[in-house]
Amino acid sequence: MKDALDHKDKARRARLRLIGIGAAVAALIAGGGVLAVTTLGGGDRDKGSVASPGASSAAPAPSMSPGKRRTPANEYKLRVVKSDKVKDAISVGFPQSDRGAVSAAVRHLQELDLLDDTVAEKQLKAIVSKDSPGTVDKRVSDVRKLRERAGLPPSGSTPPGLSISTQVNAVRVTSADNTGQVLIIWMNYDRFASLPGKAADNNPLKGETDYAIYKWEDGDWKLTEEPRYTKSVHGPRAYDPDSPYAYQDMWRQVTLG
Repeated sequence: MKDALDHKDKARRARLRLIGIGAAVAALIAGGGVLAVTTLGGGDRDKGSVASPGASSAAPAPSMSPGKRRTPANEYKLRVVKSDKVKDAISVGFPQSDRGAVSAAVRHLQELDLLDDTVAEKQLKAIVSKDSPGTVDKRVSDVRKLRERAGLPPSGSTPPGLSISTQVNAVRVTSADNTGQVLIIWMNYDRFASLPGKAADNNPLKGETDYAIYKWEDGDWKLTEEPRYTKSVHGPRAYDPDSPYAYQDMWRQVTLG
């Protein structure tokens, strides 16, 4: 009887620890990394030219009913493409275009491992710019700190049965230099933690906003945190799917292609 009670107690503690991990992961905001272009207006009609600061690659907006206000929710969505190349468990090989940079940023935010430091290190080495020394170590350190906050050893794999998913709602793109080849990409996203025996996350991380900076380098979009680009980053207007002001500030909803 005592053994059975001990077993139940251990199982309860293990479950509580997993719940704590989920909560800690929900509190994680993937720090810095994607810059963007001043215009995302092309949506699915965007042929993919890289925009320069102040230049517009947007196709004409669809006609609207008189008096209807343009908002991210009622305008076209930007299609995020899927790369057909994977290196070290992360997508690579995105096209040299506005859409390519945004797609890299969105896919990487969704795919980066948040709890397995070994996997995260390999992924980061595959996508970080050679001009951003220290970014890989910094991000791996963030993963290890998260593990410790969740009561795990600083290094190790993701606990069995725990899965993390990220859903990007909208993006905002501006250019960080005069070439249009370095982009600041703001993303609004939700994050969910699935635990064993639990159908859904009752306390997801909702409506988080973060940015990353991507530069075109060696035939692909690479994550960078170079100071000469991060100094160009300015906070955007808050994202609201029903706000005409968010639309005017270049927030665009996304759909996965």
